Amino acid sequence: MFDDDMLLLEGAPRLFGIVADPEDDDHPQVVAWGHELPDLAVLTWRLGNGKSEVMTFRSAEAALATAQQLYSARLLWTAPAVQGV
Repeated sequence: MFDDDMLLLEGAPRLFGIVADPEDDDHPQVVAWGHELPDLAVLTWRLGNGKSEVMTFRSAEAALATAQQLYSARLLWTAPAVQGV
């Protein structure tokens, strides 16, 4: 890793999944994937007909709040946020 890489990583998107048990059968799964930037989160999920939808939110937590209107869900971050240089 180069010295400047940590600076570049500070603005990189954080990847996350939204985990839920949509069938209520004790088999949780990732129902949507997204990435969060400092002022925006982009979320993608697959519909029952095999097509995908994409939507933007203020944050990953706002995307989660929308998912929680459908079922109990939680965020799963794929990596921690980069901490300072």
